Amino acid sequence: MRAAIQEIAAPLPVDQQLRNILAGKVISGLDAVRALAISLVLIDHFRLFDVLLHRRLPTGSMGVMIFFVLSGFLITSMLLKEYRKTGSISLGDFYRRRAFRIFPTFYVCWILTATIDLLARTFYWRSSIVSFFYLMDYGRGLSSNSSIDLLNMGISWSLAIEEKFYLLWPLLLLTLLRKRTTAVRALSLIIAGQWIYRAILYLGLHVSWNYFYNTFDMRVDALLIGCLLAMLLAEEKTRVLFTVFLRRQWLAAIPALALVVIVLVPVDARFPALLLWMAQPLIIAIFMVQFIYWGAKSWTFSSAWIVRFVAHISYALYLYHPLGGKIAYVLHIPHLGASAAALAITLSVLSYYCIERPFMKMRDNKTRPAPAPAPASLTAS
Repeated sequence: MRAAIQEIAAPLPVDQQLRNILAGKVISGLDAVRALAISLVLIDHFRLFDVLLHRRLPTGSMGVMIFFVLSGFLITSMLLKEYRKTGSISLGDFYRRRAFRIFPTFYVCWILTATIDLLARTFYWRSSIVSFFYLMDYGRGLSSNSSIDLLNMGISWSLAIEEKFYLLWPLLLLTLLRKRTTAVRALSLIIAGQWIYRAILYLGLHVSWNYFYNTFDMRVDALLIGCLLAMLLAEEKTRVLFTVFLRRQWLAAIPALALVVIVLVPVDARFPALLLWMAQPLIIAIFMVQFIYWGAKSWTFSSAWIVRFVAHISYALYLYHPLGGKIAYVLHIPHLGASAAALAITLSVLSYYCIERPFMKMRDNKTRPAPAPAPASLTAS
């Protein structure tokens, strides 16, 4: 009897705890990761540490890389849950949900940006067309640094990469899942193939840094590593492999310090830069698993209201923070930096409550079967 009581009272193994956390509707650790990613972008673009460090830190690049890994993980987690529940993936429903989530906010920002550019006499048709059709990644990648007409909505280069991923990945995932025993192996080979392809173009054919940094075919591995992480965590036999990173809280300092070093130590040589580009999403994936686990266990800051709020408005913040500076400049508002930040936050909050939430509510109302309750799931909102 005593042994039975001790067995009941014994804590679950780490991998089972991780499974239960991932099954929850709200994962505070992922909110913290999203809030961290947008904060790194804003630190870079608003140049918050430039005066202190006497140089610009490339935290924005790291923030975007985190967003890529996070997006791949969230989207794949949702698609895997649907596949386990129904035996298939509804491509039409997926594309419709993504359209409700992404397009309203993006195109309202596009219209406002075009309007401000017209008032400032800095409107360029080329930039507007490229961004409108989510082609800014190749618009920037195939242009020289002096192409000022691609500065308008230039921030949409990363969104263009994600949009191509949203279009292609569900089709590929559905194909891989039909051969379930080889899905992880096949995706691993695809990622390795992309690394080889990128190395050939960057080291052998000497493509420009613009192309290397901005384009879908150069950056898709970060998204796919997030996808691979979701697939590994979804299966019991592979999820247990991650427990080695979760045995002690202090182990979370290792990937965190590695990412800090990558930001602080500039690397100009092509081969080391290529190796770091491969390593970053892998380190971020481990870092993200630690945030998922410890965010639910003991990192209470992950569930703080300010962290969740920043996570919720992160998409709008990413889109609107360049526009805040443009509006402040056009209106000749003093204290440009502080004014730009205040305007960006204001626009983002308005966008979230007046555009994003109403459209997401419309999306969910059309998706949710009545009267059955919606299942608990991860959200990529």
